[in-house]
Amino acid sequence: MLFWTANRESVRRTPVPSEFVATHIEVAGVTAALLAVAAVALWIQLRIYPNHDVAWVLWGARAMMHGAKFGRDIIEPNPPLAWYLSMPTDAIAEWLNVPLDRPFRIALALLGVLSAASLVRLRPAGLSVWRASIVAVVAALGMIVLVGREYGQRDPITIILALPYLALAGRQCDGDPVPTRTARVMIGVVAGLGFALKPYFLAVPLLVELSLMAFGRKPRRLFRAENLSAAGVIIAYAVWLVAFEQPYLRDVIPLVIPIYGAFSYPFVDVAVPMALQILCAAGFVVLSIEKTDGFGLVLSASLCGFAISYLIQEGYAYHLVPARTVALLLATRFMVDARCSRIVRLTGLGFATLLVFLWGLPFREWWAVARPGGALYAQIEDIDTSIARHARGGSFLVVAVRTYPSFPAGIYAPARYVSRTNGQWFLPAVVQARHKGDPSPSAETHARDFIMYDLRSRPTLVLIDTDSRGHTRGPADFDFLKFYEEDPKFRAVWRNYREVEPVASFRQFVRIDSTGADVRVRRTTPK
Repeated sequence: MLFWTANRESVRRTPVPSEFVATHIEVAGVTAALLAVAAVALWIQLRIYPNHDVAWVLWGARAMMHGAKFGRDIIEPNPPLAWYLSMPTDAIAEWLNVPLDRPFRIALALLGVLSAASLVRLRPAGLSVWRASIVAVVAALGMIVLVGREYGQRDPITIILALPYLALAGRQCDGDPVPTRTARVMIGVVAGLGFALKPYFLAVPLLVELSLMAFGRKPRRLFRAENLSAAGVIIAYAVWLVAFEQPYLRDVIPLVIPIYGAFSYPFVDVAVPMALQILCAAGFVVLSIEKTDGFGLVLSASLCGFAISYLIQEGYAYHLVPARTVALLLATRFMVDARCSRIVRLTGLGFATLLVFLWGLPFREWWAVARPGGALYAQIEDIDTSIARHARGGSFLVVAVRTYPSFPAGIYAPARYVSRTNGQWFLPAVVQARHKGDPSPSAETHARDFIMYDLRSRPTLVLIDTDSRGHTRGPADFDFLKFYEEDPKFRAVWRNYREVEPVASFRQFVRIDSTGADVRVRRTTPK
């Protein structure tokens, strides 16, 4: 992906000794700078608990490695590619007997800096190595440092995997020499994996190819090596889903569609953050078109593609990461270009600084609570300690509309997480429908069926969230337990639980035996 090999279009010549030394000094400097960024990212990430969604994927990938079936034992609205991609680092974690997130986070940091390094190898013809290295370092900072809480989410991973493809497309647009076919195939395979993570991401290569057709300096074939390999990965994945993931397609997708809106935000709340990125980058989009700058045009097209993806998903913060990264790179690209006027470069500096500032505000708020000693870190520790005390090496279940604290507790607490889902999916739809005075019988039936299925495993400890809003739009004071107790089947099972002291915002219930004593667990505590 990153090793530059000239093709027949390249001009071959033997560098003089001074050029050879200067080039190697520049390469060493770029390498040191990118490794420093990786070190900062790992210093941050390895000191804290992993993102709850990422921990859920890692836990599910491990379960699948041991025989669990996606769509049956792991029920999740997103397609399973992220779970497949997590298996190699899960295998390493099991081999080393370390938490699942450690090898994953290290691998992602290294992948991030390798991806950023492609901006130097595939830099626009007008940029020197050291100027391109500034763009690369900014890219690495955005993808693996400033991303903060969203480290390891699917959308940030996509921009990491797609960045070499975008850099290559920029050279294609400018008509500059490109790497060998083997290198382009590798770039396409990696990008294909990124775009296949979610179907919305296909808007990016589509708009990039349209920009190449509209602005490329010479006709460009659609069926190029990188496009064919990316398409091959996406098609192979689609065939795999149809052939081997029928439970997901047949059973899970129909469950997801009716309740998807319960997890979305009002359009205004979604559009405003996106508008800030567009406003910061709009001038550079116009400049890219005016100058017919290949890399700028490709970044502009991908910005539009990622913006479409973000708006379709109705926007959590991590959905915005690719668009935000591209907007930052677009400003930085013109900031470092010596061929641009001083006012253009200063404008690029100003907007890049503004974007970093806007990115830094939520990062600072997150770090204050997520770092060791912070409120979130302490709460996770308290929850894990409570699970250890009350589950006693057995199993636990969390009733909530959010993934937290089921995860990261699922991979850190000394007890077995028993649900097929990362949260009680149907509760947000139940809460919103009842709040509007128009109950949904279908959602309520599914909600009760899912909790009864989870209780079949007889969890030793059940935590019930008292905050019913979570990351949904419903009211915050809906009583989950009162809702479930409307069902006589639930009441019959729930007689075997007694309430103990709460932890954080969660009520806790432990399973008791026929004498009323807490159930004793004899099984060995899982790693």
